[in-house]
Amino acid sequence: MIAQETSYQHLISAIEKGNERAFGMLYDLFSGDLSRYILSKVVSIEVAQDILHDLFLSLWKNRERIQEIHSLPSYLYSSCRYLIIAHFRNHMREVSKDYNLEELDVLDISVPLEDRLHFRYIIDMVENEIENLPEKCRLIFKLSRHDFLSNKEIAERLQISESTVEKHINKALKRLREISKGYTWVL
Repeated sequence: MIAQETSYQHLISAIEKGNERAFGMLYDLFSGDLSRYILSKVVSIEVAQDILHDLFLSLWKNRERIQEIHSLPSYLYSSCRYLIIAHFRNHMREVSKDYNLEELDVLDISVPLEDRLHFRYIIDMVENEIENLPEKCRLIFKLSRHDFLSNKEIAERLQISESTVEKHINKALKRLREISKGYTWVL
């Protein structure tokens, strides 16, 4: 259950002034629900604890601006989502250093050869479709999915708006969904 606004509102001004006890009380109000939410998205308790710690550390560091937050529960859950995404993005960067993701289908010999060949066919089909995307759309999609850059990072690198980045990624995903419709059960 999310903490009621009245149960924490009196703590906000004290936290803004650096009151650690008030901050601890706020942590106690929200940490249980936030922990359960984070654990529903990640498998490791340690990762969930790290994300929760980073969230509240960031809130404490920026306490002078805490009054600017219109809905603290919304802010906390949105921040959790971003931290979870950042965790998975960092994890994918690490995985992609260790493996050539295009060769993963041949690494697992426990999978029947027919399935591995079919999987390879689907990967080739998707990669071919990516290469057939319009130039800018292809570049943005690769920066997002291969280099694991955020929309903001892509926008800054290409000097375009984040909404333009989102439109190109959505366009690419729509096209890839269309060509892979009959094959998604394998993935």
